[in-house]
Amino acid sequence: MAHFTHCDQPNYKEITAETKNNRRWYPIREGVSYPSVTTMLGHAPKPWLEEWRESMGREKADIETKRCSDRGTAVHLMAERYLQNDKAPTKKQLGDHIKLYNQIKLTLNKVDNIRAQEIPLFSDRLRLAGRVDVVGDYDGKLAVIDFKTSNTPKDLGMVEDYFLQSTAYAIMYFEMFDVPIEDIVIIIAVERGMVPMVFVKKIDDYVKPLLDRINTFYDDIKGQQ
Repeated sequence: MAHFTHCDQPNYKEITAETKNNRRWYPIREGVSYPSVTTMLGHAPKPWLEEWRESMGREKADIETKRCSDRGTAVHLMAERYLQNDKAPTKKQLGDHIKLYNQIKLTLNKVDNIRAQEIPLFSDRLRLAGRVDVVGDYDGKLAVIDFKTSNTPKDLGMVEDYFLQSTAYAIMYFEMFDVPIEDIVIIIAVERGMVPMVFVKKIDDYVKPLLDRINTFYDDIKGQQ
């Protein structure tokens, strides 16, 4: 079993998200709340998702959405436990979920020198908050690392929001702790695949599209906060 080093852990204040108007907000301090990164990204129209729901039927689509959400939560938990050096990360998990976790396990072994896991982050510049999966070295380079699951392999255009999400976390981390992060790593366990998908990107390529999405979100919700 791999042993992961945890180092340079930052000091942070725990914050708990609240739901308002079907959006998740983090109260940062008195009178200041920021939307979660996923809330901001989820605000953009997704016509393909509505088409999928209509084609499948809303009831079946709801069931499948819940199944995928439960799967993602389970695989994420096992990956988190593994990186925390838990000797039994798959305990009490379903076989199908363990299979997906095992698919990404070798990739997780490229992670080390973990700085943070599941800590809240926020940025006054971005006006966003969220909770990062992992900040640590990946193949020897400091990165924001995120775990996902998918039914089928995805192309670059289908995962751009994942890159924007991790870019936001990298910016937040630098703003809060003065530690620059250049790389983002997305690890996707694929249900109908034999190997995981791994994307390694630079945040510089995603800062502008991230800012555009943030500005659009705030323009659209004026008067609704």
